[in-house]
Amino acid sequence: MTALRRVVVCAVCAAPVRAEHAIAPQFERAIAAAQTRVVKLYGAGIGAEEGYGSGVIVSADGLVATAASVFLEGPALRCVLPDGRRVAARVQARDERRQLALLQVDADGLPAFEFGDSGALRPGDWVVFAANSFNVADGPEWVSFSVGVLAGRTRLDARRRAQAFPYHGPALLTDLVVAIPGAAGGALVNLDGELVGLVGKAAQSTRTNTWINYAMPVEELAAFLATHRGESPGSPADAQDSPALPERAGGPRPALDLGIRLFDIGGRERPAYVERVRPGTAARRAGLRPNDLLLSLGGAPITTCNDFYAALARLSAGQPCEAMIKRGEEVLVVELTPEEAP
Repeated sequence: MTALRRVVVCAVCAAPVRAEHAIAPQFERAIAAAQTRVVKLYGAGIGAEEGYGSGVIVSADGLVATAASVFLEGPALRCVLPDGRRVAARVQARDERRQLALLQVDADGLPAFEFGDSGALRPGDWVVFAANSFNVADGPEWVSFSVGVLAGRTRLDARRRAQAFPYHGPALLTDLVVAIPGAAGGALVNLDGELVGLVGKAAQSTRTNTWINYAMPVEELAAFLATHRGESPGSPADAQDSPALPERAGGPRPALDLGIRLFDIGGRERPAYVERVRPGTAARRAGLRPNDLLLSLGGAPITTCNDFYAALARLSAGQPCEAMIKRGEEVLVVELTPEEAP
């Protein structure tokens, strides 16, 4: 109890909570679990997008799950662990439909969340929300905690700015305000200290035009993690075993085609910007344009032209896949169907 009284802050203004308002005993286990398992993430701020967020440790060898946010695309992504260590992080996989990302951080021997059963929660049950809201903690300080109840469940029908939100699956609604900067990727924890939900990116209801305070059920996160274990196509293990194809025009060409040409000159670190979109191709039908920046393809992260060619080589002709692109200050998800290369 003494340790839990040491630093308790308000989730909104970061003001210290007075001693007589210390943590109630029923929440100690949940907060203690989240204190050592929620991390702070920092990347590149782009336009109106904040350059920070939160994540949850899901394996002892440094796998961190978070929301698939724009700041993850920066070249110097880093993670601040609960003990204050600052370590490098790399995107291992994405799920565009669920808007999730899996990171590998340079650390091991970490405490990982136990997954609970979100279906066992009933409206009115206590939950604890933990995240680096508003970036009030950037070192060994605790993240912010809020205590509330499960308000209900729904299927998400939302938009983010002018774009439809890709995830339309189940969502846990809370009476906690979690649609705030830095909260995406944070944890929703039950009183046993188990992870029951991952806070998603802030989105607005298409019906009411109000912000939705929701978390994705942990079962959706578990399905994402299962898909990206070593046996799954497009997983990190496959990416390590599959050589990247040369990016220059004179090198070997992929067997599949999407109908785009990249600015693929200038070395292996060249970003995957679209130079040209051919008429009558999958890319043209999906609405891709010159100067679009490819961020992922088929769940594989893309930071260079070589990443794109390697991801394309792992796809199958005639099988639709999702691609994430950045156009100006917008991030869009489109569906592409690879074809045999002419």
